Amino acid sequence: MNSNYLSCNGLGLSPSQMISVLLNSYKKLPGWFKFEDREIIFTYQGRCAIALACRIWNIGSGDEVLVPAYNCGAEIDPFSWFGAKAVFYRVDNNAVIDVKDIVRRVTSVTKMIFITHFFGWPQDTTELVGLCKKKGISLLEDCAQSLFSKGPNNSIGRLGDAVIFSFVKSAPVPDGGALLLHKNSWAENRIIRAPRYHNIFLASLPLLKKWFMNTNDLWQHHRFSRKLLSKSWLKKPISEASVIRREMPKSNYFDKQKIDWSISRMSKGILYRLNSKIIFEIRRRNYQYLKENLINIAAIRLLYKDLPDGVCPLSFPILVKDRNRWCQALEDCGILVGGWPSYHRRFSWAEFPEAQNLKDNLLTLPIHQDLGLHQMEYIARCVKLIGSRHKEKTEVRDFKGYVI
Repeated sequence: MNSNYLSCNGLGLSPSQMISVLLNSYKKLPGWFKFEDREIIFTYQGRCAIALACRIWNIGSGDEVLVPAYNCGAEIDPFSWFGAKAVFYRVDNNAVIDVKDIVRRVTSVTKMIFITHFFGWPQDTTELVGLCKKKGISLLEDCAQSLFSKGPNNSIGRLGDAVIFSFVKSAPVPDGGALLLHKNSWAENRIIRAPRYHNIFLASLPLLKKWFMNTNDLWQHHRFSRKLLSKSWLKKPISEASVIRREMPKSNYFDKQKIDWSISRMSKGILYRLNSKIIFEIRRRNYQYLKENLINIAAIRLLYKDLPDGVCPLSFPILVKDRNRWCQALEDCGILVGGWPSYHRRFSWAEFPEAQNLKDNLLTLPIHQDLGLHQMEYIARCVKLIGSRHKEKTEVRDFKGYVI
């Protein structure tokens, strides 16, 4: 496939693939997603797994939960919905949590510490594990971005009192999350229901769109159709002089009706068919290629300079100036970028300039398992071209001659 339409989480699924998955029953867990000492509860979304943890641990009004200041917003909204107070702690400019700041913010009403392994890189949780045991605080690991990562010491997702996953960030699925608990830690009756067909249908449409775009090169020859099919809220125009933060999309807020929904049959079947070893190898290969070709580009800064053993990168995060223009230029080339440029309306980031820097200036390039080295070469070429013209803001043209 010579496609240059590079979606973030895969090239989509064809109608025949979806039908094939639905016609088969997958009662067993995927072979690569097994935890000997954990009970696995599949949920509709990662945020539903967080909400379920709040319910199981009786977190609510009067409780405090320590959360990273660098966040999407969707993962902290369930705490607010349950009535708990989410207290931010510092994350530095390299997306590393500040353990000293976490310790400083612990109070008598702190009931949970929530940590995120950003982009597949492990956070150091050694000190926090001891602190939580000493003070009777629950430690929740957010592995939504590190599905296939284990870390150098096989520590990711193994040390927390509970772990949450969000499969849609790493796999071509319409839905799916998971909550992992220590065995026999949930004694109450389960109320897990199948999701509504209507929701699964709507969530499957983007996968069909990606498949269609990548199997019909004619659409890629026309700038309007490429722009339409790669349209995203990330590049929504906003005044550079504006002091008003962009609010996160309504779809990111917690929907209480979905807390009892399980993963769909379609998503479970897709996950069952994935080969985690191949995904791990391809993502690392693609990351290394971009690193070697972009590390000396003056217009960008790589968030990570090294790729440790055991890390399966979710994407290739870089820091840029004028990210709106970068997003526009890259997406006009058919390269869909990611990031967290929006803000949850109930919180203030005034005390956390590093988190604001990451939210305002970080974007991610796709390195997912459906992409080959020729596509990595194309991404690197586009980034170099955009970077070389960035200061002058002169016209940049993509691989077919269209003005970026």
